[in-house]
Amino acid sequence: MPISPNDIPFWLGLVRFRPFGAIRLTRLEKGFPSMQKAFEAPLEELILCGIEPPIAKTFCEERKNIDPQKEWVDLQTRNIHVVHYKDPLYPTLLRTIYDPPPLLFVRGSLPDPSRHTLAVVGSRHPSLYGKLVTRQLITPLAQSPLIIVSGLAYGIDALAHTITLEEKGTTVAILGSGLDEETLYPQEHLSLAKRIVDQGGAVVSEFPMGTPPLKQHFPFRNRLIAGWCQGTLIIEANKKSGSLITARAALDAGRDVYAVPGPITSPLSEGPNNLLKMGAIPVTEPTDILPSLQTPAISSVAYTPSTQEESQLLTTLSLDPKHIDVLIEETHLSSSAVSSTLTLLEMKGIIKHVGSQYYIRVSSLA
Repeated sequence: MPISPNDIPFWLGLVRFRPFGAIRLTRLEKGFPSMQKAFEAPLEELILCGIEPPIAKTFCEERKNIDPQKEWVDLQTRNIHVVHYKDPLYPTLLRTIYDPPPLLFVRGSLPDPSRHTLAVVGSRHPSLYGKLVTRQLITPLAQSPLIIVSGLAYGIDALAHTITLEEKGTTVAILGSGLDEETLYPQEHLSLAKRIVDQGGAVVSEFPMGTPPLKQHFPFRNRLIAGWCQGTLIIEANKKSGSLITARAALDAGRDVYAVPGPITSPLSEGPNNLLKMGAIPVTEPTDILPSLQTPAISSVAYTPSTQEESQLLTTLSLDPKHIDVLIEETHLSSSAVSSTLTLLEMKGIIKHVGSQYYIRVSSLA
């Protein structure tokens, strides 16, 4: 469920202190009755909640410069809204990565989380071949219900967004900066960001307003792009390209990685061609992508649970991924019972592990 309106300003204040990060913010949420209590907590209570003493001490010194209410008013003035990871609008797959951001800053409209998504990334300086391939692949994909996700960067990213808009499709841009016009990066793509929002898409960041596009932010941005989507398509990338960070993040999250083969004489083909050697799915036409993005349907062959533990777990599971910790909490079973039962059910083909200890049920119940 969405967070309490009273808590939003204090979430914003805590997110403003970057050293907390997703994992520490989750500790604070679990350790205090409200985020206002967390924001105002004395040093000793922050440490007891699991915040390392140096970080807790720095926060206590710096929070006097953070005005939570002003953060909230500034966001509303800029027409930027926040989506908490417990909100139904929060992307379902993004919840399953190792450290999902507890808050997303959003301009525009987040698409239905149940829709299929594809990340498209590549070189900032594509060749003519890369541009032609991008148009050839993205045009029919954008005409389908598929959502195209990218990073608003120069080159392949911007081209993927633009083609999707031309085809009246839905696209989401994920940034490594704040969403305000002063820090949105790249500045040359402000008009493209506006078009995305105006045509029903969204521009998204985990970074608060005023955050500059620092180099160290982009690996975080890339893991969001990969984590948001069922698959990631790489179109041209040299061996040091940030697109390969996105590909690695996709693999870490248990997602499909697609790569467009390129001429072996081109440095821009080194990234995709190496990914193909490592087992990436080769793509030469749109149909290479669409079939593998289908969500598994629940089998019509009914399964009868053989134990009480199986019955409890299967009643709790559906096609919406659930983390093992949530299953333990909802079934009131021991962690060892849940773990062993999940293993047996997966061996029987009744459930599926979709990465990062998240599971779905793929069989109906008798």
